[in-house]
Amino acid sequence: MSTTSGRRTGIRTQVLAVGAAGILAAAAVGAVALTGLAEVGHRVADLDRLQDAVSITQSIETANSDVSGWQVAYAWDVRRIGAAEAIAPDAGNRAGFLASAQDLRDTLATMPLGTLTTDERATFDEIGQQWDAYFAADDDAVAQYAEGTPESIDAGDALVLGAGYDAYFQLITLTQDLRASLDDRMDAESAAAAADRTRATWWVAGAVALGLAVVVGLALHVSGRVVRGLRALRDTAVAMAGGDLTRSTGVRRADEVGDTAVALDEALGTLRATMASVVGSADAVAASSEQLAGSAGRIAASAEQTSAQSGAVSGAADEVSRSVATVAAGAEEMSASIREIAQNANQAARVAAEAVAEAEATNATITKLGVSSKEIGDVVKVITSIAEQTNLLALNATIEAARAGEAGKGFAVVANEVKELAQETARATEDIARRVEAIQADTGGAVAAIGRIGEVIGQINDYQLTIASAVEEQTATTNEMSRSVAEAAGGATEIAATITGVSSAAGTTTQALGQTRVAVDELARMAGDLHGTVRRFTF
Repeated sequence: MSTTSGRRTGIRTQVLAVGAAGILAAAAVGAVALTGLAEVGHRVADLDRLQDAVSITQSIETANSDVSGWQVAYAWDVRRIGAAEAIAPDAGNRAGFLASAQDLRDTLATMPLGTLTTDERATFDEIGQQWDAYFAADDDAVAQYAEGTPESIDAGDALVLGAGYDAYFQLITLTQDLRASLDDRMDAESAAAAADRTRATWWVAGAVALGLAVVVGLALHVSGRVVRGLRALRDTAVAMAGGDLTRSTGVRRADEVGDTAVALDEALGTLRATMASVVGSADAVAASSEQLAGSAGRIAASAEQTSAQSGAVSGAADEVSRSVATVAAGAEEMSASIREIAQNANQAARVAAEAVAEAEATNATITKLGVSSKEIGDVVKVITSIAEQTNLLALNATIEAARAGEAGKGFAVVANEVKELAQETARATEDIARRVEAIQADTGGAVAAIGRIGEVIGQINDYQLTIASAVEEQTATTNEMSRSVAEAAGGATEIAATITGVSSAAGTTTQALGQTRVAVDELARMAGDLHGTVRRFTF
């Protein structure tokens, strides 16, 4: 279900967007904090290295006093306990001097030279050189003490107090200078580290404030949209609960609130239509209840009349049953008479069929006689043609005999007789032809008459068959009528019993209609209640 034509952004997406903004803000704050911490870490590392250099420088300052003190002590032992014992490596003060000297060398070796500036590196190198000069003078003094003579002892003391002290005081100055330079750098780095910490703190605070502003603003925007939509839904729901169905949410947004609003608006529209339909149905039910009440009254009156008339109908049904039994007996007698008529009609039809067959055989014989007469006529025609030719030949012979004169007189007599015979033959054949034509005419009339006789007999046969068929059908009809009358007799008896049941049912119907009237009144009351309930709504 679409609520807007734009891109859909669900509440989950909006909430996730707020969370994502919070995560991005936290990531930005973390990045700023890490950057600041990295800068501060670099400063702290530089401070740690400077602090190591300062500590080493302080150790060197302490070593200056220690080494010089142990040197003065074992130099004093030379005069106190003797040179040989005093400068022995395991002698107390001499051993202390050597141990302090070795500690000093170890301390010098641990100096982080990369931490020192160029000037500080030069100063530190000069410190090393002075210590080398100091230890060289000490070696020379020990060599003088080892000789054990007063002069060599004095020479040793002169080295200690001369070159040794000069180097010692130079070392104090150089160490103080290195210490002062390192302290100045420590102060500067400490100030820079403090500035870095302050700057990092402000960056983190600014990033936190900006992230909070973005997250809070986005959260307020999302929550405002959701709350406004939910308030519209709440107001519409409250109005609906109060019976006002005319309002709508008016919310059209591409999220779940918009979907819910559209669904609620559609539900309100459906509910309005339903309420209107319920009101119409309630009115229709009320009207129908009134009509049903009237119909129930009329049906009750009809049922009473039916009950009253059922007794009279029951007596008439008994009379009908007796009459039907009488008709059934008459129908059985008529059925026997029709069966006898059917037998006689079948016999007449069989005789007519035989007459039709005989007429057809006679017609065929006379037809053959006509054909034979026609053949005789054809023969007579041939004889007539021969007589005509013979007459013509006799005429020709007479002519030839006349031409022959006396010699042909005998032939002429013969030819004349032949001519007369031919003419007689012609007259006879003409008479035969006339008689044959008369026979043919009479034969045609006989054939036509016999054909008509056959048609009449055929019609009689057809009528007989029709009569026989009709009688058979009438027999079947009479049998069916007899059966139907018998069934009618049984039905009349059943009708009498049924009418008695109808009278009883009419009484039951009257009682049921009384109950129906009560139900109709209750239905009318309920329709009125429903109508009043629905009218509490505005739609």
